[in-house]
Amino acid sequence: MSGNFRFKTIGDILKERGLISQKELDEGLDHQRVSGLHLGQILVNLGYLSEEELFHTLGIQAKMETVDLEDMVIPRAALEKIPGSIARIYNIVPLSYEFNTLTIATSDPLNFGIFDDLRFMFNCNIKGKVATQSSILNAIRKHYGTEANSVEEIFSEISQNAPDLMEETEKIENIEELASQLPIIKLINLIFIQAIKKRASDIHFEPFQEEFKIRYRLDGVLYDVVNPPKALHLAITSRLKVMANLNIAETRLPQDGRMLVKIGGRMIDLRLSTLPTIFGESVVVRVLDKATVRLSLDDLGLEDDTKAKMRVLIKKPYGIILSTGPTGCGKTTAQYSALNEINKIECKIISVEDPVEFDLPGLIQVSVRPKINLTFPLALRHILRQDPDIIMVGEIRDAETVQMAIHASLTGHLVFSTLHTNDAPSAITRLIDMGVEPFLIASAVEAILAQRLLRCICEACRQEYVPSPKELKETGLTHSRIKDKKLFKGRGCENCNGTGYHGRIGIFELLVLDEDLRFLILDKSPVSALRAQAIKNGMVTLREDGLKKVFSGKTTLEELISITSGYV
Repeated sequence: MSGNFRFKTIGDILKERGLISQKELDEGLDHQRVSGLHLGQILVNLGYLSEEELFHTLGIQAKMETVDLEDMVIPRAALEKIPGSIARIYNIVPLSYEFNTLTIATSDPLNFGIFDDLRFMFNCNIKGKVATQSSILNAIRKHYGTEANSVEEIFSEISQNAPDLMEETEKIENIEELASQLPIIKLINLIFIQAIKKRASDIHFEPFQEEFKIRYRLDGVLYDVVNPPKALHLAITSRLKVMANLNIAETRLPQDGRMLVKIGGRMIDLRLSTLPTIFGESVVVRVLDKATVRLSLDDLGLEDDTKAKMRVLIKKPYGIILSTGPTGCGKTTAQYSALNEINKIECKIISVEDPVEFDLPGLIQVSVRPKINLTFPLALRHILRQDPDIIMVGEIRDAETVQMAIHASLTGHLVFSTLHTNDAPSAITRLIDMGVEPFLIASAVEAILAQRLLRCICEACRQEYVPSPKELKETGLTHSRIKDKKLFKGRGCENCNGTGYHGRIGIFELLVLDEDLRFLILDKSPVSALRAQAIKNGMVTLREDGLKKVFSGKTTLEELISITSGYV
């Protein structure tokens, strides 16, 4: 098969080679939007493509030779050049090392960041060949052993070759020297690379009396990595603070910082927060990988009916649209997705946030700075003088902010903001508790979108199962309701780190205010009455929306029960 495949997508190449149909490609793309996996691996998992067909196609696309690792003898020089930890993190196998050129096998030949990182780390030329994912994993196990000690190898290297890093010190010059030691730089880089590869949203560095823990938050759940020696706490913390341009000598007060790092050929935004504890500074790094975030209403998980209503609401000329839910449930992503859809040249959009999460072209974005008294209310006051059409307020935290937001909506602006409440109807009573008059809520608020995030079943190990009576009871389901439906769960595999889940999807309830609800608000009716009227008007609750995701095979009953426990 000939042709210039280098700049074509893998889907188009597979179609041109006659390996898949358009229908199969479309199904694979639908799965990719939810799971975030590589399209080729999804098509293999669906049975539309063999792993051999995929890796031969990847070789054609990247113009690289394909290689069979099964019976290949790898020279000792190549294996000694690449530590096991690097091989596992980058998912590569060294094949040869001659004349300052290292040849590797990879299943992701178009990820040029791999070649850039290895070239920088080992100061040599890098040449690539293509192998199947399964053969690479088998070769790594064969030549490097099991994966459990991937980061421990680095700790062992530090303990043996850099004992000064294990020493406590209070002198600033010694702390700076610790933070600049090559083994520590290498360790931090490996931790970041592994976090990105595993899709972690946060990295926690936690000191305790007898141990020092590093944990990743994956799909909303914290998991242990390998715990480093307690004595490395100071060196690791100092290095992180140096990278974020923080004061490494200040250990008594909390600090916040930001850093941009290049990993795998793309820029990753890292937000760092330190907190003094009785056993040393605790550090949390928020990972913002913009390449994995798709800011579109189509990618949030909204059902078609809810999505259609949202598209009508965000085109209104004025009013307030609120997103509600706990911290980390995707409120900001939902707001950005809505703004991205209405971000047109004829529309001026200004946001005030703490901090600015994503840089959206065409938006004027303001970050609050309390230290110089640039607060939400002050920023809002001046934003109104900038002649905006649409305003986004990162979060409504106090009465003054909500009053300014209502004033903006009543003077002809569409306002987006977020609020911390458990469901959509509760947002009404929360605003009243904050001192807002019911008639102002009834006049200004157009809609409230409550949401949660549920973990998605891993596509690579999804299997059908029969729910237990306890699960049915907790979700209010009967056997008659599920008799014609298939339920799934993940059994756990390497792709999902044994959890059975990979990625997350939103569940939503959209409360749109109509005349009946506005009258109830004016009468200061309880939340139960507001909820009953909203359901009568067609509002789908969080639990019911979650059940739709369960029945469509996207998540599990267990996950739905966990996230919506105590909520009907």
